[in-house]
Amino acid sequence: MGTHQPDNPHDRFFKETFSQPEILIDFLNVFAPEDVRERIDYTTLTREVDTFTDEHLAEHFADLVFSVQYGGKAIRLVLLLEHKSYTEEHPHFQINRYLLNLWESQLKQKQPLTPVLPVIVYHGNRRWKRRSVPDYFSPIDETLLAYLPAFDYLLIDLSTLSDERMPTLQSDYARLTAILLQNSRRKRQLTRLLDTFADVVRRLVETPAGERFVGTGFLYLSYTADLTKVELFGIFSRISSKTESSTMTVAEELIQEGREQGRQQAMTVAEELIREGRELERRQVMAAAEELIREGRELERRQVMAATEELIREGRELERRQVMAATEELIREGRELERRQVMAAAEELLKQQERQNKVKFIKAMLNLNLDAATIATASELPLAEVNSIIDEINRIHTP
Repeated sequence: MGTHQPDNPHDRFFKETFSQPEILIDFLNVFAPEDVRERIDYTTLTREVDTFTDEHLAEHFADLVFSVQYGGKAIRLVLLLEHKSYTEEHPHFQINRYLLNLWESQLKQKQPLTPVLPVIVYHGNRRWKRRSVPDYFSPIDETLLAYLPAFDYLLIDLSTLSDERMPTLQSDYARLTAILLQNSRRKRQLTRLLDTFADVVRRLVETPAGERFVGTGFLYLSYTADLTKVELFGIFSRISSKTESSTMTVAEELIQEGREQGRQQAMTVAEELIREGRELERRQVMAAAEELIREGRELERRQVMAATEELIREGRELERRQVMAATEELIREGRELERRQVMAAAEELLKQQERQNKVKFIKAMLNLNLDAATIATASELPLAEVNSIIDEINRIHTP
């Protein structure tokens, strides 16, 4: 078969993670039936370089092929990453085409035919609708069943991994893989789970290999998640100083690669980071204020606190103490604040956040050895303001 490989971030992350035997084994131990698990000799699991997706199948799957001993006999174990975020109506047809491609390749090369265990990895939001081949033709006369293809597939459905079930995965590598693949398209869930399972990330960055893996995850999310790079940086930097360092290293590597292609391209990357990071858009803050008003001007304290916690979980990078202080102030001043008072409070929060974002990203750019004039040009900020912020940063870090 050809070597066509769909070049997209989901495929790359899938292959970088599931090609590691310990991660694959962890998922198989959770999702495969016991009688299948007992027959797989994991010590013989070997990644093959072959791919059997053709132009048509590449629209449906990315594949990883392994050879393994199963019940003492050689088989192929094939992982197929489902591309769609919704469930496939007729997966058996795509799998059947894939199996025929594989066996035809063996016949052409005069190799013995080997059984194949097909495994679908699904990372969409909806639960996978599982049906058998006869179900596609229902209703059907029973005498015709013997003439239909009779095979099945093993399903790794990441949408079934609830918070309570996540610990069934034994390794932190597998847990982080599941969180990122399952929620890369779900902004709120991704933010919440990275906060909930922050210990997973903290443990990983304690080793060089784990730190590299976290960096790979950050890079994957920077291409796929419905979050800006600034929001992602904020989420990871809240976990620990090491994760902040890891994610900053990824950003720095991207910019250094750009520098090798020319300073102008590197500045474009830096400029984009700064533009994305100056502030949460005004309309987002105003929308939050409008929502508070619509929900009622007599919100009980616990309702306001719950709304505040939701804002924090969504990763809007307002420091907890600032949000809580602002909330307490709103409550003390009265639960029937007029619209202009709520808007004024939102404006004040916006100004505080704008200042914090400027400081944080100018600091990040300084770490990349950019001078004040370059930062001012890229950020479209007055040079005097940039110098003032740099002086503030220096004062904070001066013993």
